[in-house]
Amino acid sequence: MSTKNTNYALATIAGVVLFAGCATHVKKPTSEQNPPPLETFSQFSTFELKAINTTEGCDKQHGADVALRSIQERMKSRLDYTLASWNAANAKAATPRKLIIEPICSDAKLVGTNARIWGGALAGSSAIVMKVRYIDASTKKIIAEPMFYQRANAMGAAWSFGATDREMLTRIVDLMVDYTMNNYHAAVGGPTGL
Repeated sequence: MSTKNTNYALATIAGVVLFAGCATHVKKPTSEQNPPPLETFSQFSTFELKAINTTEGCDKQHGADVALRSIQERMKSRLDYTLASWNAANAKAATPRKLIIEPICSDAKLVGTNARIWGGALAGSSAIVMKVRYIDASTKKIIAEPMFYQRANAMGAAWSFGATDREMLTRIVDLMVDYTMNNYHAAVGGPTGL
């Protein structure tokens, strides 16, 4: 084998190893649609949004803490007014029931802007997998536990200098908030984002 062929082979192997090392592996949902809750959320009179649970098998990859903080802030910003209005509307319920809304991290990887600028597509894809557990506070019964997934493609994120990485966080919050709001009056489920 000539030196030129050997160098080409080594460069190819190095490229494959680099791309494999930057791969993003997450536990994606198996369905495109989340099932509806066992009952509509309007059956409850008070609502509480908890902080993201990271203790139940959250696979935190690079940038996960930044991603989860951003998701928490965005969810709070999007849901606070709605939950406050639901709480106020049901303040005089004859039989008060409380629904706890608990976001749960399954997998999280967020490639930061600097890594995206310097590493481009080699920094890998960003991806988030979240569950949201809706719990009847008095009985501890799980009313719903939908799963949500979003991904930012490595090449697209490289071309956008990380804009699609950041947009992925907005999209997953949209899915979670939409599930909460759309299942208030009717148990309809919602998309997983797969």
